Amino acid sequence: MNDLYLFGEDFEAILDILEGDEDLEKQFESSVSDVQSTVIVCSDCGKKYKSSGGYRRHRTTKHNDQQQQLPLTPVVLAEIVNAAVKKVKENKVFHPDLRDEFKHYEYGQLTETEEFSVFKILFDGHLKNGDREKFYEKYYAQIPLKSTSFFRGLSRNAATLLALKVADSMLTHCKHMKSSPDNSVVPSKTVLSEKEKAGLQYLGGYVLHNLHKKCARKFSNESQQAMAILKAGKLEYGSDSQRLVSSLDRGGLWPITESAQFIFSRTEHYFRQSTLKVAGSLQRVDIAGIAQKSVTDSDVVSNYQTMVSDAELVPTKNVSKDVLHSIVNLYLRVRSFSLAKDIIQDFKIKAKHSKGKALRKEIQRSCDEQAQERHN
Repeated sequence: MNDLYLFGEDFEAILDILEGDEDLEKQFESSVSDVQSTVIVCSDCGKKYKSSGGYRRHRTTKHNDQQQQLPLTPVVLAEIVNAAVKKVKENKVFHPDLRDEFKHYEYGQLTETEEFSVFKILFDGHLKNGDREKFYEKYYAQIPLKSTSFFRGLSRNAATLLALKVADSMLTHCKHMKSSPDNSVVPSKTVLSEKEKAGLQYLGGYVLHNLHKKCARKFSNESQQAMAILKAGKLEYGSDSQRLVSSLDRGGLWPITESAQFIFSRTEHYFRQSTLKVAGSLQRVDIAGIAQKSVTDSDVVSNYQTMVSDAELVPTKNVSKDVLHSIVNLYLRVRSFSLAKDIIQDFKIKAKHSKGKALRKEIQRSCDEQAQERHN
């Protein structure tokens, strides 16, 4: 997970796969359609939008209850339960014998069991409706009554107490997710190595150039405006400084300007915030959530406005907004692809190492048995 960019033959292979990927091709085509002029009325609130991109963003931010909410996993549940255990141990209002029982207890059920499924249904239900009373009603009807089944190794009194405290911890966790999904302490800026910066320039140029080519196929005022903004992100002079782009030129890859590079670097920062802290249990990449943080970052907006002001044409407000969202979203989709490859490769290496370790143990055991037979 440290080498977040691939280079040389791996980098070439990834881009070959990307260019042949039908889903990604559809994403680029969809991004071009997003800037085309049209009138769409939201069926839920009646608000009118001049492009499908603006309408889609409205639906995501205003009518998507599940936005930026990660699912409950066994690892997350263990964190919730152990947080409740810690509170019980530290609260001197409880009997010393009861607190002593928790002294060496740690919830470590990290697989999806039937008991986990019960917690997950309750958790997901509360995330959806936000009704505390209904949550407590359903929770108390299931968990405390069978507390020793959910928290094995504890006495009934201790397990029941923990069950009650876990209910409070689950609600606290839900509330924190809704108000501040990124609750971990993360740096405000990601510093890229020279190698990583080169990779970012490469992927950024790939996104801008590919999106520009797709826009060129549409003969409309909106496409012309979008192309002008995208072209303003291309570095016309001094491209030799971006060595990876020069060395792996695939027939017109774009070196990118400082402003475009800043947009991609901040997007990369938010991408890492969202993915690295849950790398061990990552189930999906919240592209919509990451993109929203990037496009509302004041420095990203400022650098994008520099690109807009450098464009040959003056774009309309909705086209300008749609292009920024397209740039950020497409970069995140390409990055998610490379991240998935990294995770799969890491899994294969670990699996191979584990298999080799087991084989060495088996060989050692067999040798020990043979030695014992000779001794006898």
